[in-house]
Amino acid sequence: MMQLTRYIPAVLFIVASLCPLASADSGLIRLSERAGPWRVIVMTDPTPVRAGPVDFAVLLQDVSTGKAVLNADVQFRLSNDEQGLTWSATATRSQADNRLLYAAKFTLPASGRWTADTHIQAGGVEHEVQWAFTAAEPIPPFTAAWPWLLPAPIGIALYAASRILRKSPSS
Repeated sequence: MMQLTRYIPAVLFIVASLCPLASADSGLIRLSERAGPWRVIVMTDPTPVRAGPVDFAVLLQDVSTGKAVLNADVQFRLSNDEQGLTWSATATRSQADNRLLYAAKFTLPASGRWTADTHIQAGGVEHEVQWAFTAAEPIPPFTAAWPWLLPAPIGIALYAASRILRKSPSS
C-alpha cells in the first residue's frame, strides 16, 4: 500500500496537465442575445480563435418556448478591415457536432480583428446580429502535436522507474 501512495502525486500531475486538452461542445460563447422572436447564441472553437481551421456554431432558440429552432438559414459574413478581407460561410445542422446547432467549419484566412455579421432567416422572419473577435496567429505545428507525442515518453519513464524500483534492495 505504501508503494502505491508514492505514485499519487505523479498521477495527479499527469492528469492535471492533460485537463486543458479536454474540450466541451462547440467552444466559447461569443454572443447571447435576443433577436426578434429568437435567442441567438454564437459559439466559436478553438479558444482562442486562430487563423486556420475554425468552427462557428449557432444555437437558435424560440424565446417563448425555449425550444431550438431547427428550420433556419444561417449565414456568417466576416470582415477584417485591417487587411481588407471578407469571408462568408453558411452554417448548417449537418456540419454541427450537436444536431441542435447550426455550424460552419472553415479556414479563417488571417489573424487580426474581425467583425462578424450573423444573418438568420426562419419562417419568413429575418434578423442579423453583429459581433467581433480577434483571431490570434496560427498555432505552430509542434505546439499542436505535443499532446499526441507526450504519452510515449511518459510510458517509457514509468516503465524505467518500475524496473529501477524492482532492482533496488528492499528495506
